[in-house]
Amino acid sequence: MISRRILIPFLLFIPLFLHGQSIVDIINTTEKAVFEARAYGSNKLLAGKASGFFISADGLAITMGYIFEHADSAVVSIRSGKTFKVDKVVSFHPYTNIALIKVEQSRQKSFDFLLPAKQSYKQGEELLFFTHEQESEDGMTLAPVNDVVHFPYLSRTGIIEGSYGRYSAGAPAINSNGQLCGIVNVSKNGQHKILYNTYLLNDSNWVNIPLSDAKDKKVNPGELSDLFSLSFLNVICDQHIEAAKSLSRYIRKHPESELAYCIRAYARYNYQNLVGCREDLKSCEEINPNGFLQYYFKGLFKLKENKIDEAGINFDLCLDRKPDFAPAISELAILNFAKYKDIKAAYRWHSEAINSDSLLAQSYYERSKLRMQHSSDQDATLDDINKTIYLDPDLSGSYSIRGTIYFSRKDYLLAIRDFDQAIEKDINDVHAWFNRGVSHYNIGLHEKACYDWDKAGKLGNFEAYKYISRYCKNVKRNVYGR
Repeated sequence: MISRRILIPFLLFIPLFLHGQSIVDIINTTEKAVFEARAYGSNKLLAGKASGFFISADGLAITMGYIFEHADSAVVSIRSGKTFKVDKVVSFHPYTNIALIKVEQSRQKSFDFLLPAKQSYKQGEELLFFTHEQESEDGMTLAPVNDVVHFPYLSRTGIIEGSYGRYSAGAPAINSNGQLCGIVNVSKNGQHKILYNTYLLNDSNWVNIPLSDAKDKKVNPGELSDLFSLSFLNVICDQHIEAAKSLSRYIRKHPESELAYCIRAYARYNYQNLVGCREDLKSCEEINPNGFLQYYFKGLFKLKENKIDEAGINFDLCLDRKPDFAPAISELAILNFAKYKDIKAAYRWHSEAINSDSLLAQSYYERSKLRMQHSSDQDATLDDINKTIYLDPDLSGSYSIRGTIYFSRKDYLLAIRDFDQAIEKDINDVHAWFNRGVSHYNIGLHEKACYDWDKAGKLGNFEAYKYISRYCKNVKRNVYGR
């Protein structure tokens, strides 16, 4: 994490972050669109504050919904010092607690606003976070996306870190092109931070918030508590016990919430409270027999227990209730292909999953494997595997597939680069060892080739020993036999 606190190192680091656009332009443009939101109760005391930003010139803006839970009025202050009244809370996203608000315009003057990026952030990408000015000097933090997790209702979510706290929830993340690519949320203790995808701004889960008094334009708090959204945050960050605690408090207030029981079942399973997990799943079914997520989670649990047939039954039940749920489509496609070897059906299913969720790395990966083995269209295969690696660079086997494509095109340097990555992620990737050996040999690195073939042979590729016998006679054996 780097902020503007130390000016010279920050400026020296900028060329690594930017690609052609001035850092000054990005900062100036973004700073005009970000603000601090403050909500006040009927006693005029501060009820909560968070970060936020405008998304349209007419005053539509994004901030955190929980600050309005006990609010009677609210304002936003942009970084130039000007303050504007919040006209109303338009809607909120219950799984993230992001709120869409309308800010009153002064003399119809338009607001500066941020444009969403067309492409999602990727793991390891450096982003500029416009964090709360009280929590970071100059109100900026530069840091990478450490990991990416795919979870129901949140889609693709980043895990981030930094020395800022709760007031920075709602802060925008800006990529190297100066575009909005994520929205920060922070746990109550400030220890855990995640980055929501801007794709959520266009999903179907937003809930409208009616005004309690159209004349006075007071905010109706509705369901703006963050107990529910914090449980999602904790699950994403593997804080499963904390997630279960938040959900227990939420369930006491909303005992009819099937989804709360469902997410708590998932959290409990992950910290081995199997009795509690089963009780929650039973409650889900009693509250809503037509719910889909409980069956998806049951399918995942059965997969972990290696009960393949039961897993398939549960994914089927999930899709009976929600046919377009991409993660279940992908999981069932994998199981059915392993059982029936129906290439066309598997390809069709993974394509359907991608059409339902364009950020689901697993289906791009599985479709690339099918194309690799059963299609001559290398360009389409390469497109799928590039998308896989962009969305999830940790998915085992991806680099080996791409390396094999480059290898077949005799682009040996690119092939070696990918086989290096494949072996780093899975030291037992026998195909990567063998093909890297051939690639090394073809660019004249014979000793490295023999070393790679020796590794491949020890992992069970006996063809590698034929290559050693044929091409490594003049290479010292201790080079590859060490």
